[in-house]
Amino acid sequence: MKNMTVLSRFGQYVGATAVAMMSVYMVVLLSQKYLGDPSYGIIAVMVAFMLTFLYSMAKSDVESKEREARWAAQDAERKASRKMLME
Repeated sequence: MKNMTVLSRFGQYVGATAVAMMSVYMVVLLSQKYLGDPSYGIIAVMVAFMLTFLYSMAKSDVESKEREARWAAQDAERKASRKMLME
């Protein structure tokens, strides 16, 4: 059962990698055909990956701050309820 789950996930990763590689190949090929230089396509792919990376970093940072604020509020609530029980 566990091996099937691992193989399924591995297949998903291989499929996603194949789609990504085909996309990069098509961008570079189209760049060569229409712009005359494949390095423009490589630059476009690198820019897209960098923007995706920066977006995910910003999203992760915002979610982390929200999570920390929620945890701080829960801790304060727990401390307040403990204090009430002690009195």
